[in-house]
Amino acid sequence: MNTKPRLVDPAWFAKPKPIPKKVIPKQIVDPKISNSFMINCIGFLILCIGGICIYQRYIDRDKKELENLNLIIGLNEYVKENIK
Repeated sequence: MNTKPRLVDPAWFAKPKPIPKKVIPKQIVDPKISNSFMINCIGFLILCIGGICIYQRYIDRDKKELENLNLIIGLNEYVKENIK
């Protein structure tokens, strides 16, 4: 006589339907092939472009300094003429 009383009849609720398995499509690209070669090529190109930019700045450095000195001297002459 030790039975547990049931407050809800299980027949009232529908049993959950089993979830169908998802179909995974086949991959076109083989996952064993790594893309490290392409990543290395892209990294090498970025380094080359950066190196070329830095080299160009090194070559043009003397020309830029000369232009800046000419601008400063021209400004100094302009100020001297207008003060008198």
